[in-house]
Amino acid sequence: MIPAIRSSLLRGVRYSHHAAEAAIPSVRGNIQDVPSFMKAIGRGCDDVASKFETWDKLFTTKSRAMKSDMGINTKQRKYILSWIERYRNGIAPQAISTPKPKKK
Repeated sequence: MIPAIRSSLLRGVRYSHHAAEAAIPSVRGNIQDVPSFMKAIGRGCDDVASKFETWDKLFTTKSRAMKSDMGINTKQRKYILSWIERYRNGIAPQAISTPKPKKK
């Protein structure tokens, strides 16, 4: 194979591995803004709803920014991020309670 062609093919493959930016879904159903989304998923997430100014900010903020800039704890951050991804996939938000530890 000609070295110039091989080089450009490898370069194309290398750049195709970057993840595409995830889409920001539109509001739907009873979810019309950030506070209603946070209230719907439960677990006290409505307490941190004010840290996200807009709907776009909620869906574009990365985990590291939620931790360092917003001070959201790990469990809540993971829970919010999982529901953001579920909402992108079309699943309506609902509160999922934490399991209670079993008595011995």
